[in-house]
Amino acid sequence: TPLTSTKKSQNVDNISSQKISQKKSILGRSKTLPDFRTDYHSSNTSKQAQFLILKNIVEKLQERFFSGQTDRLILDEIIKEYGLIINSSDKHWLASQALLSNERIAVDRINDTHRFVYKPPFNLNARKRSSLLTLLKSRHDKCEGALTVENVQDSIPKERADNMISRLIESGDIVKVKSNKTEVLFYTDNYYKLPIHPEFIHLWNELSVEHLSNEKIQEFIEKEGHYGLKTSAPKQAQLPTKISKSRVQRRDMVKHNQHVAHQLVDYSNSTNKK
Repeated sequence: TPLTSTKKSQNVDNISSQKISQKKSILGRSKTLPDFRTDYHSSNTSKQAQFLILKNIVEKLQERFFSGQTDRLILDEIIKEYGLIINSSDKHWLASQALLSNERIAVDRINDTHRFVYKPPFNLNARKRSSLLTLLKSRHDKCEGALTVENVQDSIPKERADNMISRLIESGDIVKVKSNKTEVLFYTDNYYKLPIHPEFIHLWNELSVEHLSNEKIQEFIEKEGHYGLKTSAPKQAQLPTKISKSRVQRRDMVKHNQHVAHQLVDYSNSTNKK
């Protein structure tokens, strides 16, 4: 009958649509938010693992360099010597990017093969304090800035670096200050060392003038009979003031046909009468 045939066709269509939807769900399921979160965390974890491997290799090469072994090694020799377990993708990343661009690794290309060795930031002699003092003085004279304690510890073994720094601080040749949680070393230039009364130093460290403006400080100094240094910077040239539109006078408009104005006749009244 027609009714049974239509029911059968509807059932067949429903079954086929269910199969197609099942295939789509199995083969081409769109990623949900938890899926993207899983991919994000897995990618971050893999990147962290890569950088931990790189850090481990740099530290191993540093220890090797400080022990006097300065010969270059290929990546396979580094992995074998230190018993590292590295997969093929991380190994490719190290050989093609990470080790080539690291500032603490010197790279030599020999017979189309990269060889690696630790590169200290500065050439210091671990047995001579004068090497560090000479370097700091040279940077001071050339206005190249100070050195961080980390730079020194990366150039010579940490124990010798700390001992060298403490000895130079005790002798007054250098000073160590902390800037943004980083310990920085400066050379002490005795040429600018002036005799300063201890009371003045105490007042300088204790008194605060942050709440006073420069004008108030200048006024106080002048009242006490002293004078302050004045800057000799040239005064800035004043820019010409803009003329407001209201002050600009409008030009008189030219009026035409003034010579026949007396001949004009008003016909408005006559038209109204009509």
